[in-house]
Amino acid sequence: MLQGDVTKPPLAREAFERTDETGFLTQAAYLLVLGSQLRGDAAGRAKLDEIIPKEDASALGVPPLSPSVGRIDSQRSRLSLANRFGTSVTAVLPAGEDVTWRSDIFTELARDHFREPTPATAGNLMEACLRHPYELVRVAAATAYYDRSSEPEKLAAILEEGTRSVDFLTRQLAATALAQVTPDHTRLSDFTKSAGRAARAAGGRAHTAMLIHGTFALGAAWWQPGGDFHSYMLEELRTDLYNRNDRFAWSGAYSDDARELGAKDLLTWVNSHKEQGLDLFTHSHGGSLAMLASNKGLQIGELVLLSCPVHIPKYQPDFKRVTKVVSIRVHLDLVILADRGGQRFRHAKIEENVLPIWFDHGATHKPSVWRNSTYDIPSML
Repeated sequence: MLQGDVTKPPLAREAFERTDETGFLTQAAYLLVLGSQLRGDAAGRAKLDEIIPKEDASALGVPPLSPSVGRIDSQRSRLSLANRFGTSVTAVLPAGEDVTWRSDIFTELARDHFREPTPATAGNLMEACLRHPYELVRVAAATAYYDRSSEPEKLAAILEEGTRSVDFLTRQLAATALAQVTPDHTRLSDFTKSAGRAARAAGGRAHTAMLIHGTFALGAAWWQPGGDFHSYMLEELRTDLYNRNDRFAWSGAYSDDARELGAKDLLTWVNSHKEQGLDLFTHSHGGSLAMLASNKGLQIGELVLLSCPVHIPKYQPDFKRVTKVVSIRVHLDLVILADRGGQRFRHAKIEENVLPIWFDHGATHKPSVWRNSTYDIPSML
């Protein structure tokens, strides 16, 4: 479970020699980068820099890797690993198993890969990491390997198990990855059920700012009245934040159709509440929804995009209807990697701010991060 902000990750090749949280988080990020490279997400230099920003790739020491053609034979890879290390390697961890695989195996396989970065060495590393003792790394390996493994259905079981993790980042990563590869999975419906308060009728306009949650966050507390981030915003930053129980919410489902419907509902909500011109603080694909709504006629004051995946031109604001657009994010966001979106906006009218924090998709809605004077986020608005 993420205990603190990672502000200086090790090189990826060194991360696989470490057994601490920062090392494990860096391992997870590198595996997701491998998946992106093997799938060919980064087709062309401009696209590569958007998916895996050059400065982030350099900081982690990411070597170039050509996309693989076809699937990797997972059974052959496991047999090779078992013969080499004298260890039984299975694709799926039995429920409740005590995962205690020798850490030196990950180190050796990583060394092989960085000496010769090929789909074959990447496949061996990902296959081994399916049995990693740190759940986030297992989920990242399953996410990265899914499109190239010859046994993808077994990896879906790891992702489903990850959606039940006690760790918020692991749950978000697993749910996003599961939605990418099996969008109709029954487990995903649990994330679109609200645990929020019942709605009630509202009066006239009395607010000029509102929070909008992202994917799989409908039932989360942080963005709702009484939640930690909502309380921070209301008490310390925006006393005009909308704080009634009928606050806007959308399903949080992972699909273009869900965001389209959410955008229509947002426009309807704003018009019925006479709240045109609100400043919107949005997280993740909540920002995509707000951008869609601006193209449907929604007038927005300031649009603040927190950890928003980049999917241009599908999601971009109508700048004639938005006073100002500010993006705030972290380096190499793990959930955005699973989403297969870009990590940076490259538009002159979007003010991009990258915090000196790595990997954590939820960092941008943590009160402790906003209160940190070193980051000075309020000055970005």
